[in-house]
Amino acid sequence: MSKARAIISLPAGRKIKWMILAFWIVVVVLAGPLAGKLTGAEKNDAHSWLPAQAESTKVLDFQSKFQSPNVFPGVIVYDAPSGLTAADRAKVAADARAFTGVAGVSPGRVAGPFFARDGQAAETIVQVNLGKKGWNGAGAAVDSLRGIAERSADGMSVHIAGPLGSAADSANAFKGIDSTLLYATLTVVIVLLLITYRSPVLWLLPVISAGISLASAQAVIYLLAVHAGLTVNAQSAGILYVLVFGAGTDYALLLIARYREELRRHEDRHEAMAVAMRNCLIPLSSTTEPPVMNITSGLRHDMT
Repeated sequence: MSKARAIISLPAGRKIKWMILAFWIVVVVLAGPLAGKLTGAEKNDAHSWLPAQAESTKVLDFQSKFQSPNVFPGVIVYDAPSGLTAADRAKVAADARAFTGVAGVSPGRVAGPFFARDGQAAETIVQVNLGKKGWNGAGAAVDSLRGIAERSADGMSVHIAGPLGSAADSANAFKGIDSTLLYATLTVVIVLLLITYRSPVLWLLPVISAGISLASAQAVIYLLAVHAGLTVNAQSAGILYVLVFGAGTDYALLLIARYREELRRHEDRHEAMAVAMRNCLIPLSSTTEPPVMNITSGLRHDMT
């Protein structure tokens, strides 16, 4: 126990604290660039989100034998309640040829157009290879297809459905979610710290510490994703913000509260911090009898 107490008290030393500060500055310098690459290491395809034994995963594995998982079919639907004119039909056919110029679409990956029997609608199926971007690149592909389809539509409504349309909608729905989660978490944490500490400066220490921890965690996760095969998706990366800032704030509240208590008992702030850290990280001494045993001993004494 004495060795553990000594190790835990090290960061509170007069000289070692500056060494630790220098160490974390070096960590931030090295981890910052790697943390920024985490988004590029995400795998947001459906296969990565589902358990390996799920039926949907098995279907995707079987499907990948015939078609790349990076290929997303898009269904471009033209709707004209008053009926498609000859000019409309010609435009739909011309669009089908123009779709081959969109990035990720090859000439053999366009089917149609197919016209409805009532003459009010038509559709063209386009296979778009989004590459490693997954559904993150679906929005750009849909915008390109929509731009071609809506050009000189002359009253026809254009809709893009199928897996490609769904992927684009998902990407738009989650677009910016990381920054939204980060700002929302920071706002809540800062407000709570201001209320708790009632200081315009003290709240910066937990927030900066949590920010350094977040950058370090993101860098480690990025390295594991690239070199160790760890699967990371946008959802787990977003939750990381909340977990790190939540846990960091929680432990900061505990440690600073202990430190303030010890400042009343010790004149040396370094000694007060060392005691506070030991009280936070080391459980009660084994020589201290738990309350339940005290009660039991008292009952036995009364009975005798």
